[in-house]
Amino acid sequence: MKKYILMIFIVLCMPRCSDEVWRGIPTNENTPAPPRVTDIQTVSTPGGAKISYTLPKSENLLYVMAEYSLRDKVIQKKSSYYSNSLSIEGFPDTRNYDIKLYSVSRDGVKSSPVNVTITPLTPPVVSILNSIMLEPTFGGIKVHFDNENEAEVKLTVITTDSLGDLYTVDTYYTKRKNGVFSVRGFEVEERNFGLYVLDRWNNYSDTVYAEITPWFEEQLDKSKFKPLHLPTDTYEAHASATYTLDQLWNNVWGTTAAFHTKPNTGIPQWFTFDLGVKASLSRFKFYHRLASGTGASGSDGQYSAGDPRVMEVYGSNAPDPDGSWDNWTLIGQFESVKPSGQASGFTSEDIQFACHDGEDFEFPVADDYRYLRFKVLEVWGGVTYIYIAELTFWGKTVED
Repeated sequence: MKKYILMIFIVLCMPRCSDEVWRGIPTNENTPAPPRVTDIQTVSTPGGAKISYTLPKSENLLYVMAEYSLRDKVIQKKSSYYSNSLSIEGFPDTRNYDIKLYSVSRDGVKSSPVNVTITPLTPPVVSILNSIMLEPTFGGIKVHFDNENEAEVKLTVITTDSLGDLYTVDTYYTKRKNGVFSVRGFEVEERNFGLYVLDRWNNYSDTVYAEITPWFEEQLDKSKFKPLHLPTDTYEAHASATYTLDQLWNNVWGTTAAFHTKPNTGIPQWFTFDLGVKASLSRFKFYHRLASGTGASGSDGQYSAGDPRVMEVYGSNAPDPDGSWDNWTLIGQFESVKPSGQASGFTSEDIQFACHDGEDFEFPVADDYRYLRFKVLEVWGGVTYIYIAELTFWGKTVED
């Protein structure tokens, strides 16, 4: 039976197969080249230019191509006949560059070139480097930068080893318009730090250097942290025993695990815990809960639902057992930011920053405290519950 079915299939297929005609783009070397583009205008952009033109009246036109040399390589950039402009980028400086423009037919036949000269504006790797400010911070250095054109770049921090040789200590990937990041893990001793910028075309900036002495800090021992269940606090876990307050210091982040309060418990809400020591706090790191969904904004994760956006941290050495705010001092107010700045959804950079690297917040100069109260004033999603994956604190222990 299978043999007969196969024979019928072959008989039916043969005439169809033999009658098929290839209907792709034809190639005819005798087809004349399309006319050249005209009325060319250029507008310089950072590291490149936008070139506009009038298209030739030719039904055979498929695209316009710019051709130029960059770092001993011939680069081609194409724009279809639906557009009357193209943008080129990736130039490392502000010198004049020669560009050839071709009209290309559907047969792949090029017109004679039109020569255009462009003069790029200051490329992003240079303008970003000019904005860099390096300053000391707890355990390392803090880097401030501006990236006005939101270029996709890498900011690479270098320093010297025990032999005085330079090595890379961190590379920060970003498209943010401006920002601040820190590189830590250094002793309180003066050392030479440097930074350079690299873009996706392998254009390097120069390197800016600074002699900086990091400030002292140590990570507080999380094994000493304990929940304080005070009246007026919100600490009851939502739906599962795994969402309890002590999940905040179990050294697990980058997952959906979190301290998660019950729905409809209200905003603002707060919780309290004992550090186990009295400490002069320098900073804390807030790890967002990783989204559990796959939609545009995920489900109960970073930058949505109960993810804290505006927070306050209070300190005390003698909290009132009635849960009131007597004996509490505001240490600082902090606002979470989304690196991409998108109104909704998030990028891979947002996820890396929030859920894996953690969001760093520095405390202003404050007294020494043993007990902390964490108050959430606003969440990203407008709901009436909160969730946090992990909290880590640094400073100097002053009393065990």
